[in-house]
Amino acid sequence: MEADYTPPSYKGDAFNCPHCGVFSHQDWYEVSVDRRSDEEEPQEVSLSYCDRCDGFAIWLDEDMIHPVHSEAPPPLEDMPEEVKGIYLEARGVLDASPRSSAALLRMALQRMMSYLGESSDNVSDAIMNLRNKGLDVKIQKALDSVRVTGEAAVDPGQIDIRDDREIALVLFNLVNLIVDALISQPRRVDKVVEKIPEAKEKKSKSAEMLFNSLT
Repeated sequence: MEADYTPPSYKGDAFNCPHCGVFSHQDWYEVSVDRRSDEEEPQEVSLSYCDRCDGFAIWLDEDMIHPVHSEAPPPLEDMPEEVKGIYLEARGVLDASPRSSAALLRMALQRMMSYLGESSDNVSDAIMNLRNKGLDVKIQKALDSVRVTGEAAVDPGQIDIRDDREIALVLFNLVNLIVDALISQPRRVDKVVEKIPEAKEKKSKSAEMLFNSLT
């Protein structure tokens, strides 16, 4: 996933938007700045606008100053909106408070369980159920190591003094891994299956039978 990430770049035609995280085309505009005196060096201010979410970034002399650049990976495109909002909030506070970021990410994982049809009251049990449905056991072990599941699990949204920047970054990647494994990959498989002639024929026959039953 990280290999597909194109970081924001000055005057870049397309990159992963710092707001929505989606790789998208960027429109650029120049902004005029009034100087206090003729002796001051002129500063070039530019705005980049994302065609996908209409979010904008402010660039000062080729450096992005808004939003603050985050080392955390952007959310995958298929991430549910109710999870993505919390994920982006965690991404925004990573530099200021890694502990707060980690707490938010555990909450995001709890919301993910609800989206996937599992009970969000016990994330450990929900992850076990998802493992039985195909979630890689390595992901579960990683969740244990960062205290999302297991005997040392921390309640979602609770600040844990043991959390640090490294743990928060692991949590960011784990949220994306779960989205990829349980949402993105099944959708890609469905798209491939829909292109198989036999699948199209069965779908056509099912539609015909439904039509006949209604007439």
